[in-house]
Amino acid sequence: MNVPDQDRKNQSGQDNTEQLVDQVQQAISTHTPINIVGGSSKSFLGRCSEHKSLHTSEHTGVVNYEPTELVVTVRTGTPMKELNRLLADNGQMLPFEPPVFNTGTIGGVLACGLSGPARPFAGSARDYVLGMRVINGLGQALRFGGEVMKNVAGYDAARLHVGAYGTLGVLLEASMKVLPVPEAELTLQRELTQPNVTADLVALMRQPLPISAASIIESTQYIRLSGSASAVEAAAKTCGGEPVNNAAEYWRSLRELDHAFFNDDRPLWRISVPEFTAPMDLEGDWLLDWAGAQRFLKTELDAEKIYAAAAAVKGHASCYSSAQMQASEPLFQPLAGAMLSLQKRVRDSFDANRIFNPGRYHPELDF
Repeated sequence: MNVPDQDRKNQSGQDNTEQLVDQVQQAISTHTPINIVGGSSKSFLGRCSEHKSLHTSEHTGVVNYEPTELVVTVRTGTPMKELNRLLADNGQMLPFEPPVFNTGTIGGVLACGLSGPARPFAGSARDYVLGMRVINGLGQALRFGGEVMKNVAGYDAARLHVGAYGTLGVLLEASMKVLPVPEAELTLQRELTQPNVTADLVALMRQPLPISAASIIESTQYIRLSGSASAVEAAAKTCGGEPVNNAAEYWRSLRELDHAFFNDDRPLWRISVPEFTAPMDLEGDWLLDWAGAQRFLKTELDAEKIYAAAAAVKGHASCYSSAQMQASEPLFQPLAGAMLSLQKRVRDSFDANRIFNPGRYHPELDF
């Protein structure tokens, strides 16, 4: 059940809930759309409007963290660097490996639903959210979920906000499951006979191996193993390949989109497809992550052709280069049919007046 949020004891940082609620209520009363801004690190995702900005970057701090409980609750303006440092000091981590993007906040990560290389093996950002505090389209601060895994009866509204790009409300606070840092990690590199082919991963993925990341750049495959030292050592013999020096930097560069592959003037596209989908017939340069389920493409091809190719393999595409695209070109795979109807009803439930981030994410839902 959704209930009005109550005051909570602050442990650190600054609680700007009242100010943010006041700003949202004022925007509602004057019918003024607002653009929600955290660390301003993800402006390349979707179109940032010229509407009045609502800043969450000063709404920071840890609300509750007990390492033995493997749960952390933080305000959403908290920088990712600070959160990662806190968890690392206690030998823990966010298992979905979210990007930092220098000034990124945990609120931005959750709003955009971003996960790193471990996503197909450890789970997505949504999977680790236990509860949320959110300001809805009526200017109410509400709490959804809680701080334990089995806390939801019926509609899981907390996780619904993950990946909604702030179009369902202003994220105030998030409770997330954390896990211990693996005892050992090893990345192996192998050369493939053909570029961008995931077939070699199929047999490995079907075995009980501690794989925590798998990517392909052209004809080079990278597999990361994580777990106990003995398990990693045994799995390495099964996987084969050569150990990669400075492997942590390689995976960081993929997560933060600053690998040499991304240093290109052509538009960048992210295409999400089912596991082990065959190579797609689209001209350009490819980088396959998530064992091939997440594919980055650098190309000058028209958006319409990319969306059609993604739909043909039951996937979807989004453009990660908004500044390079025409205003008339959609940056996310256009919605249609039942999915369009469903998502419109969800938006109507949380923000009927379309106050939050209009134009940012799937503009076809803005009316």
